[in-house]
Amino acid sequence: LDPQQIAILTTWAEFGAPEGDPELSVPGLPSIGSSLSRVDVRLSLPEPYTPNSNQSDDYRCFPLDWTGAEPSYITGFNAVPGNTELVHHIAAFLVSADNLLGDSVFDQLAQWDADEEGPGYSCFGGPSGPSGDLQLPIQQIAQWVPGNQGLDFPAGSGIEILPGSTIVLQVHYNNNPQAASVEDQSSIELKLDDSVEVEGAFAPWLDMSWALGSMEIPPLVSDWEVSVQADPRSFFELLNPALQLDAGFTIHSAMLHMHRLGGAGSLSVIHPDGSKTAIVHIPQWDFDWQLNYQLSSPVSFAEGDELSLTCSYDNGEEGALRTNWGEGTDDEMCVGNLYITPL
Repeated sequence: LDPQQIAILTTWAEFGAPEGDPELSVPGLPSIGSSLSRVDVRLSLPEPYTPNSNQSDDYRCFPLDWTGAEPSYITGFNAVPGNTELVHHIAAFLVSADNLLGDSVFDQLAQWDADEEGPGYSCFGGPSGPSGDLQLPIQQIAQWVPGNQGLDFPAGSGIEILPGSTIVLQVHYNNNPQAASVEDQSSIELKLDDSVEVEGAFAPWLDMSWALGSMEIPPLVSDWEVSVQADPRSFFELLNPALQLDAGFTIHSAMLHMHRLGGAGSLSVIHPDGSKTAIVHIPQWDFDWQLNYQLSSPVSFAEGDELSLTCSYDNGEEGALRTNWGEGTDDEMCVGNLYITPL
């Protein structure tokens, strides 16, 4: 918006957002929609699922068999939430046919699915089953959060998917009492190519101690900040063993993720001489507008660099509760999610 447009909307809001003359109304702007250039495969939940309305947050994983007969590369992704009133996020995970644990992983997925009524199984955080004691060898393909849109991956890059693999969709339902007993049948759309110049990966950056309970946000504090700064390569390689990041990596896109208390966030590369290259900075966080920002010029991370992530929170309202890390909408998070390729 230009300054004049901002002034018009600000003045309108200050006067209580009065309704205009219906006779002067014009058609609304079309939805921005997906920017995915081509849809080659669409995968949906096997059947409609009714979230468990007895709990405020329902985490459900749905294993989807990959039927492609030849190796290919995922080069674009879009998620289509079936019920936007309930779906908090959709994450797509790849369990590759050549995973280190072999066929036992697929047997376990089938068992978790069979053990519960209806499609899918209960999961939390990632695609591991309800007990959470078995961590699957997985790679994140991409994710959807409110406001996000479909996108092509950077030109010449993609994520390999082999015949016999499984894609696990984790859908987090933040249940609304007014929407009880409502079905959902979310889906994802993929763009595929036979080959790429370089393999890429989505790599989340955070301080793992936060997920273990160290990110406590006290009540009645309006500017509470957490941050982490380190070399993330060993962490990225742990999540994506196929990546070789000894020489460093290139950052093509980035998004930040917080929940409703989020105030501001930033992600930067800190160089050995103390200088900084900003990747993304959001001075006024909005939970309903979480975009994956494509960098106009990719940023290189080289030996000696560190990756810095900072999030601030506003928990200053009267009646606010002490909050910590968690998957629920009323919990909090601080994650920077990058799309990277090796240097």
